[in-house]
Amino acid sequence: MKAKLASASIAAHHVFNQIGMSQNGISTIVMTTLDGQEIAIHDPGRKFSAARLSAMTSSLVAIARSVGKEVDFHGCDRLLLETPNGKIIFRPVGMQYPYLLCIVVNRDAILGHTLWTVDKIVSNFIQQLELSQ
Repeated sequence: MKAKLASASIAAHHVFNQIGMSQNGISTIVMTTLDGQEIAIHDPGRKFSAARLSAMTSSLVAIARSVGKEVDFHGCDRLLLETPNGKIIFRPVGMQYPYLLCIVVNRDAILGHTLWTVDKIVSNFIQQLELSQ
């Protein structure tokens, strides 16, 4: 298990370093396990606690999945929290990969572009994981 987490951490950091954070309005990215264990964080401003964001990401995605089941929607493709100061996007990586992504973006970020970037981060992360196997 530790080897998988280590390779996931390396893959996440590699992808985080590829993405143009500031031009996309991204301030922080966290990759976590389904149970809220931090795998990797990119937070140049050191504004947030990776452990707390990881735990909250896990909890919120679990709640979203429970709500979805209640109304016969299965899974959770993405969860978006909008505030006057910005947005937080939560996204599961995929069924085969037990990881979650949390991205904090500023209020000037263009939502469509940000969602595209989130999906690109996930697809690049999966590619990196598959290369490391």
